[in-house]
Amino acid sequence: MSDHHFEGHFPEEAEQNEIGGPVLVALLILGMIVLMIWAAS
Repeated sequence: MSDHHFEGHFPEEAEQNEIGGPVLVALLILGMIVLMIWAAS
């Protein structure tokens, strides 16, 4: 029973992490690219 409740509760958090993770990584990569360009110029 507890497994089923846990399974039902988790997808919402997993969806948020799925959206939030790649966005954070993309922002970090963009920031590093901007810093590299700024440092090179």
